[in-house]
Formats: sequence, C-alpha cells, structure tokens
Amino acid sequence: MLTKMPFLSQEEKEREILTSSKWQNEYKGEPYIYTFSDKGSTYLVKETDDNHGYQWKRDNEVFIRDFEQSKTRDNRFLLGKKYLIEEDIPRIKWKMLNEMKEVAGYVCMKAETRDTVNNIVVHAWYTDKIQHRGGPEGYGGLPGMILALDFNTDDVFIVATKVDLKEGSLELPVPKKIKGKKVSYSAFNALKKKYIRQSIDGKRNPYWNIRY
Repeated sequence: MLTKMPFLSQEEKEREILTSSKWQNEYKGEPYIYTFSDKGSTYLVKETDDNHGYQWKRDNEVFIRDFEQSKTRDNRFLLGKKYLIEEDIPRIKWKMLNEMKEVAGYVCMKAETRDTVNNIVVHAWYTDKIQHRGGPEGYGGLPGMILALDFNTDDVFIVATKVDLKEGSLELPVPKKIKGKKVSYSAFNALKKKYIRQSIDGKRNPYWNIRY
C-alpha cells in the first residue's frame, strides 16, 4: 500500500517498507468464519479463545446477506463511527479470466472487478463445485462460491483455509445487537472516498485507519 502514496519519494517508500517489514512478517492475519445457507450468509471474526464461537467486538465489521429478500444488513465502521447498511445486495460487474488454481482443495477460476472507492483491482477465485453465489467481505455474484480475494495484487489477501459443508438446516450466527447510523452504501462509500482524497492531499496514508 505504501508504494501507492504519490507524496512519497522512492527512497521514502523503501524506508517505510523496511521499517514495517518486521511487523508484516510477524502478522499472520485475522481469522474469519463465513457461514452460508440457501437463505443467507454471515461473515464474522472468529473467536480466538477456548469458546470457539463467534465474536463481535465493538470495532469488528459484520457482513450479513439475506438471499430470500436480496438484502444486506451490514455493520460497517469508518473513522470511529458505526454505520448500519440495509439495502439491496450490490451487483458487482465481473470479468472472467482464463486462470485457475487450487484453494482449500477446490479448483478455482479467476474473475476480476474494480473497487472504485479504493481505486484498485480486486481478483476473486471461485469454485463452481459449491453452488453458492456469495463470498467474504460482501463479494458475490459469481457462478460459484468465492474462496479467495486478492486486493491490488496482495495488498490484502483473503483465502479459505478450510471448507466444511453440512447437509440440513443451518441457523446463521447473526449477532443479537446490530446498531449504527443508517446509511446507504453510496453514502458510506462517498464518505470513505472523501477521507482517502483528503488524506492523500494532506500527505497522510489513509489506509492505516480504514478497512481496505
């Protein structure tokens, strides 16, 4: 991400990358659980204590999809403020690519879209062996389940480490309390774009403070 900052010289970028490399090498990512059924899906941070359940901290974002109503119920955070977004599930324009690789034991195909808020390319790896048109971070709309997402060529990489399919009815782990200022995704994205623009104009890296 540092290499994208137009106000940094090449020498400054290299120095920043060098000083942050130790932290980057130690950071192993954050575990999430994506749960889905024919009716909907949830994408939540996984608890790391002995309860092995679901965790919903104050600053954790929640992505909920109701497939029957084709609605979102997402809890999003931006600069210390909490937002509730309940609207039609966004339609994502995908471009299919001629690449394949294995993810979590499934042969996956590659698709591409553009995130116009962060101004980056996002690649998704999906498998048609799981007939589910969803995936992590609210992404979906492909002819199969998304098992990996790559933001701007490894700025952020989300990958499934295990797939556990079960037959029968499933109760989605929806948090009991979902609160926040109600906004649309267009309004939320406009606030985010404004912050990114103002930060870069002020020679600050905006991505330390927002979800990529």
